[in-house]
Amino acid sequence: MLKSSFEKKNFWIFDLDNTIYDPKSKIFDQIDLRMKKFISSKLNISEEEAFKIQKKFYKEYGTTLSGLMKHYQIQPDEFLKFVHDIDLSKLKKCSNLFKEINQLPGRKIIYTNGDQDYAKKVLNSLGVESLFEYILDITKSNFVPKPSVEPLISYLKKNKINTQTCVYFEDLEKNLENAHKYGITTVHIMDQNIKKKSSQPFIDYRFKSILEALNTINKTYN
Repeated sequence: MLKSSFEKKNFWIFDLDNTIYDPKSKIFDQIDLRMKKFISSKLNISEEEAFKIQKKFYKEYGTTLSGLMKHYQIQPDEFLKFVHDIDLSKLKKCSNLFKEINQLPGRKIIYTNGDQDYAKKVLNSLGVESLFEYILDITKSNFVPKPSVEPLISYLKKNKINTQTCVYFEDLEKNLENAHKYGITTVHIMDQNIKKKSSQPFIDYRFKSILEALNTINKTYN
């Protein structure tokens, strides 16, 4: 079953944060705090109020940035530069990750609500940047964030890539739902802190880590 599911796949789409690296590194926790500080400073409000706005916009628009642009005319470059100014020292080069991604047949891209500079830093820290031909970031997506996949579908159409040949790795279930509607095979990288598994019909496969997912998939080609 698994072999037949992946044997014709040759285009691999990777989310960045908490997918390509282990969430235990708490990299995104730093970004979360930087968002709160940015909003507090920009709007001259307490960090408690800033946090409420941050989470409200995330829930309503897919990203905090989208809400800030819509309601407060925040310049995206300023926001992205500030929130991604974090310590990546916990991310280490991983030869296993390099080997497993490299072994996948075909092309690979990153699809992220972050920006390209930050994505490159993360991928460089992990030692895998050379494996990806493109980073579809929030800027290239014209600031249309996930869970919308319109920027991704536009990219695939422009490059004449059949969605049926695509596999998409992502830690957030909601970001996989629309991709599944287009025939993209969805792989959910689960949060280990969540004990109860959901059974969403748009999730094709689930794994505990990106390495487990890649290792299992690569074995189907042997």
